[in-house]
Amino acid sequence: MKKKKRVNKKRDWNLIKRVALVVLFLVVISVVSCGVVIFIRGLNEKIVESQLNDEAWLAQHIKITKNNNLGKNIYSVSRPIDVKVFDMVYQEVLQEKIDVLLEESYSFSNPLMIYNLYGTNTLGLNIYFKTEEESKLSYTIHVDDKEIPDFSRTLDNDSLNHLTKNHQYQLIGFVPGVKNEVTLALKDKDDKVIDTKKFTLDFTGISVNAEEKLEVKDGNSQEELANGLYAMLGNDSDQQDYLALYDNDGILRMETEIRGYRSHRILFRNGKMYYSISQSKIAEVNFLGQVTEIYNTGHYYLHHDYTFDNDGNLIVLANNKKKKTEEDCIIKIDLDTKAVTEIIDFEDMFKSYVETCTLDTTGARDEGEDGLDWLHLNSIVWLDGDVLLSSRETSSIIRVNNVETEPELVYILSDPKIWEDTEFSEYVYLKKGDFKIHAGQHSLNYKEGSEDGVYTITFFDNNYGKANSQPKFDYSKLGIKNQDSFKGDSSYYYVYEVNENEKTFELVDSFEILYSGIVSSVQPMDNGNVVVDSGTAGVFAEYDENHNLIRQFTAKLNKYMIYRVFKYDFNDFWFEG
Repeated sequence: MKKKKRVNKKRDWNLIKRVALVVLFLVVISVVSCGVVIFIRGLNEKIVESQLNDEAWLAQHIKITKNNNLGKNIYSVSRPIDVKVFDMVYQEVLQEKIDVLLEESYSFSNPLMIYNLYGTNTLGLNIYFKTEEESKLSYTIHVDDKEIPDFSRTLDNDSLNHLTKNHQYQLIGFVPGVKNEVTLALKDKDDKVIDTKKFTLDFTGISVNAEEKLEVKDGNSQEELANGLYAMLGNDSDQQDYLALYDNDGILRMETEIRGYRSHRILFRNGKMYYSISQSKIAEVNFLGQVTEIYNTGHYYLHHDYTFDNDGNLIVLANNKKKKTEEDCIIKIDLDTKAVTEIIDFEDMFKSYVETCTLDTTGARDEGEDGLDWLHLNSIVWLDGDVLLSSRETSSIIRVNNVETEPELVYILSDPKIWEDTEFSEYVYLKKGDFKIHAGQHSLNYKEGSEDGVYTITFFDNNYGKANSQPKFDYSKLGIKNQDSFKGDSSYYYVYEVNENEKTFELVDSFEILYSGIVSSVQPMDNGNVVVDSGTAGVFAEYDENHNLIRQFTAKLNKYMIYRVFKYDFNDFWFEG
């Protein structure tokens, strides 16, 4: 009896071993198979990556076909997911395909319509047609939502009096997630409607990265908001950033995807729009959304701001990657030759001060920012060869003349205690009047005065007192208590009148705004309004000329902050001005 039990136990044990061996074999096979798949997948990804700049491969894999999901006779572009739209090879290949389509004849009643043609607007539609007589085009976008107003514009076509027979446009303003009813109105030189066309564009399947509708709060002012669209220049995230345009009701009307970085502002010149798309690239984009040029900053990283000089060259705040200091250079990019030239290194101008600064080794930095951040330039204004600069790290507004030839330090606007016991104390202008001097400021704006040497500077006074490169300096003795980027009592809209003749500056206008210790912006509008962005709070607002709130907009932050918000009317670019 005992023997039989032992035999049974032996059989059970042998069965267990066999089952275990089978399971082990299957696991090994599975792992090996997965490894092969991963290897092949990785190989394919490498092959695709190597082909992204290959014209023949792109021509084969890029298709422009009808998209019935969007609507009747609506085309869209299909491209491999890894294809970068901000790439000149891609744009050139795509344009060749468009040119083939345009060889056919399109009329107002039967136009060529392509969704997000160049990949630069997830809420855009390009339209092409010809007419027998010169005319212009207006359009209205309507959605079945009482909280979303109609979007109506007359389009610019870069022709005399906005009249043409050859019509090419990019329609913006579509609302994601819903059906958009579009009415086109063809008009003659007297603005009389010649013909109309209606169609529906179904955007229910369109996804966007930007928030579709902002939280809106009306203020006490009854003044009208300035005409235009608010450009949200980055809602900071780890992977995906974007340039998003919102209307006066906080409705998303346009979105440009930018992978891994933000734009700092939008510039316009000769019918082109310019904005940064990475730390080393600025894109030139036409009114159709086509990327017409990419400008590379070479061995520099751009940061914070850029503008044009008198000759149409890009003037850019930059990091020299070969230096041990950061955010203290200005470069020039020639738009014709793409040549990059360093026009000033402020480490040379302020050498003795730099030697007193300390490298901050705490906290994470952006790519390209691992050196001594002693100056931290964050805003530039071009003045016919001279520049106005904002230095956050020294809480100083600095003017330098003849920056491209023989740079000359003219003045520093700051609390004199910041520069005392340095050779630069003599450049600090005298404060005129009783007010608290700015600290950690951003976003300079210049306006000429009534006499030479007298003018105003408008900016966002962050009221933030901390300098990592001068850790022993106590900002509290300047009356600045806020040392947290995200928590503080208040920031301010400031306007200084600068008198170079008397070497003085005084506060001539100000009002309290929502606190933001770091990123922020201020923009005076032509109608007297002012647009203010308190970046770390995720709030921007528009005030009337008496500083009364007209409307406030609050965004859901992806991570830390809204970088900057500026308002543009896009007249003589997209729209008739």
